[in-house]
Amino acid sequence: MTASVNTTTLAHYRPDIDGLRAVAVLSVVIFHALPDEAWLPGGFVGVDVFFVISGYLISKILFNEIELHRFSLASFYGRRIRRIFPALAVCLAAVMAYGFVVLMPSELAQLGKQVFFGASFVSNFALWGESGYFDRAATSKPLLHLWSLGIEEQFYILWPPLLWIAFKLKVAIGRLIVGLLVASFAVNVALSLTDTSSDFYLPFSRFWELLAGAALAWRRDIPLNAGLKHVISLAGIVAILVSARFFTSDMRFPGWLALLPVAGSVAIVLAGPNAFVNRTILSNRVAVSVGLISYPLYLWHWPLIAFAYVIRGKPPTILMAFGIVIASLLLAWATYRFIERPVRFSSNRLRRTHIAAAFVAVIGACGLAVWVTGGVPQRFPASLDLEKINAATLDETYAPTKGMNVLEYNGRGYSMMAQIGQGARKVVLAGNSAMFHYGPRLQQLADEGRLAVRAYFVTGPACPLVPGVMASDIYAYCAKVTNRLSELVKREEVQTVVLAPHYWPRKNAFIERADRSIPLDGGEEGRRAFYANLEDYVRELKQNAEVYLVLGAPQSPTDLNPQRMVTRSITGIRVDPNAEKSVPIADLRAVYVQHDADLRAVAERTGAKLLDVFPDVCGNGETCTPFFGAREPKFTDGTHLRPVFVREHLHFLDFLLM
Repeated sequence: MTASVNTTTLAHYRPDIDGLRAVAVLSVVIFHALPDEAWLPGGFVGVDVFFVISGYLISKILFNEIELHRFSLASFYGRRIRRIFPALAVCLAAVMAYGFVVLMPSELAQLGKQVFFGASFVSNFALWGESGYFDRAATSKPLLHLWSLGIEEQFYILWPPLLWIAFKLKVAIGRLIVGLLVASFAVNVALSLTDTSSDFYLPFSRFWELLAGAALAWRRDIPLNAGLKHVISLAGIVAILVSARFFTSDMRFPGWLALLPVAGSVAIVLAGPNAFVNRTILSNRVAVSVGLISYPLYLWHWPLIAFAYVIRGKPPTILMAFGIVIASLLLAWATYRFIERPVRFSSNRLRRTHIAAAFVAVIGACGLAVWVTGGVPQRFPASLDLEKINAATLDETYAPTKGMNVLEYNGRGYSMMAQIGQGARKVVLAGNSAMFHYGPRLQQLADEGRLAVRAYFVTGPACPLVPGVMASDIYAYCAKVTNRLSELVKREEVQTVVLAPHYWPRKNAFIERADRSIPLDGGEEGRRAFYANLEDYVRELKQNAEVYLVLGAPQSPTDLNPQRMVTRSITGIRVDPNAEKSVPIADLRAVYVQHDADLRAVAERTGAKLLDVFPDVCGNGETCTPFFGAREPKFTDGTHLRPVFVREHLHFLDFLLM
């Protein structure tokens, strides 16, 4: 955010205004860098402070020049270009270049769009039709913050010529400012009640904040005694800090709420440089130094944070956030020292103005080209569709389908009981999350009108579904899942149970057997006790229902896992050279040799039947390919199949469901 001109261009430099800029920019930076720490949940009001400062400084210059008949649109916009364009051009170029290194094609295409609209100063309109400023999706947009720069420049496209015309026509300037301010504020309040996204991004609902500064510049001769100035400055800084500390992103902002930080900013500027807060805090050398680099600091901080989100897939840690803030400060200082000042204060200003404007135009055109070409997908192997691989990693692994009725959900332990279908015959599918990912197949049958049963899922992630297994860690809840299954089978008079147990060697787990607690630490005694309890459980279930046991399902933390096919780090995107290779089925079955042998023994002794999912996932050949259809990954991670694959290709349960 620019806060427009540097106060050194004014006849009477006010260091306290640079200090106020520091308060504004640091509020925004802290809000963005540490959103989950709740230090400054309303730090976004720093932008409103910037708007007031900008409106005050620019309008003060305009009033002086017009009154002295020295005003020139060409001169005004030349100053704006030299002030805004150099740092913006460097930031846009750097962000675009790094995007080529770490972004997928679709992500780079969106970045190209952001660069184009950012260079055109209409980012606010582009973002208006997308996700909200506070939405999670906003963290994937490295140039999200340019919305405010767009609003500011749109104001200055209209405000100088309007003022010049008003002076020529001898219009009462004070009344003009008040009229426009009231009209803009009315639009702001109205939109805050109906459409907060429009209120946030549209210029006409934001102009009143810049006009508040303009009004202050017009009535610059307001007489105030020293004591009152101290009170006003203190009230102003308190208003800004209260807004930053207690406002939250779920409030209807800006609306009426924006009055508090705007009024606080007006109060501080009105109080003058000799007021207590202005003189002792805002004029402090450190505050002034940060204020001088506030514009490049605003430009740099958000791309660094957004790229951290993109690369990690989650917010940066506190330590990383502090590192990003320090890096932003260093980049801001370098930009101010080696880019901004040389261009703004060059003796050949006209030439520098043309170069800066041309540079931004070229970068904007490059952004448009990247957007139109779909993010330059030629950067990656043509045989691999990185977008499909990336999309696969984002699929849910434990979510009910649209037609499921969730009967019970333990949000802490994530055990779930859900039901789908209205048939007379009742089937229960029980197991861990790998069993639950067969749900999309039942949903597909239901959508086609072919689901002939009333099906229940009784599941718990990582739960073994064997009675007597106890754990002292986060999986302690698993002990209750088998009880729920038994109760459901009896209560609903279920005819068929499909059970997918899996052996559970864990450090913090043991199994109760014959009044003994046997550790499930991978030892032979624990394994025998595990399958003995399973056998007893199958016999119990068979008293009321037919029981099917599901053999081990294909999984691989490396070979079939799309999350390992393409990885992203700070240095770029790496494509696994073996990503397209098929995996020998013998290797995938090898991890289940003992488990499947034990299940077969249990089935033989109890009369349970066996089900094998391998043919549906891997086919009947000797190898298993990670892809299906148009090179779509089958898995979303090393364990869970994707819903889009399950719906059309998992048929091993169909004979029980149709």
